[in-house]
Amino acid sequence: METIAEKTYTVEEYFAFCERNAGRFEYVNGEIIEMSGESVSANQIAGNIHFYLRGLLEDQPFIFVQNAVKLQVKGGKAFRIPDFFIFHESGNQKKYATEPIFIVEVLSESSINTDHVTKLAEYTQIPTLQYYLIIEQEECLVEVFNREGKRWYVDFYSDLKETIDLPALNVKLPISVVYKKINLPAASSSPE
Repeated sequence: METIAEKTYTVEEYFAFCERNAGRFEYVNGEIIEMSGESVSANQIAGNIHFYLRGLLEDQPFIFVQNAVKLQVKGGKAFRIPDFFIFHESGNQKKYATEPIFIVEVLSESSINTDHVTKLAEYTQIPTLQYYLIIEQEECLVEVFNREGKRWYVDFYSDLKETIDLPALNVKLPISVVYKKINLPAASSSPE
């Protein structure tokens, strides 16, 4: 990810910039940051989760988005574009979303630090968020940050036979679904 210019932008200037320019841009403390291109694997992983959870939760008051909608964080001082997220219908602000319940970031070389440190700190401050998943695309590894009351816990999943329990959504997410049609190293279990 690369900062676009040395200038500090207002939120209004950021949204106008996004309308005039092709690509994906995040906004953090007045800076516009261009997002790197997504790999086919990253998009497939996000799409697998999107399709699976949407099918299970279609009757719930949620909106499901992948790689396109901006998410307001840090009280409007930042707008992120997660690889996939689910938010409450009441969080639809037309140009951006608020009230996320579930966020997924698929790691790439350029996003490792941002996803593990910066976004983790930002996302876990959002009161509605229940789950933040950080997913490796080169190997079978899913980190699940889970809110229980005011505390956050993390679980690691590295076997395609495992299932992530998501009680706040009343669903389970099989790791084999996350990595469906993804070529992983032979050391991982193969999907059934």
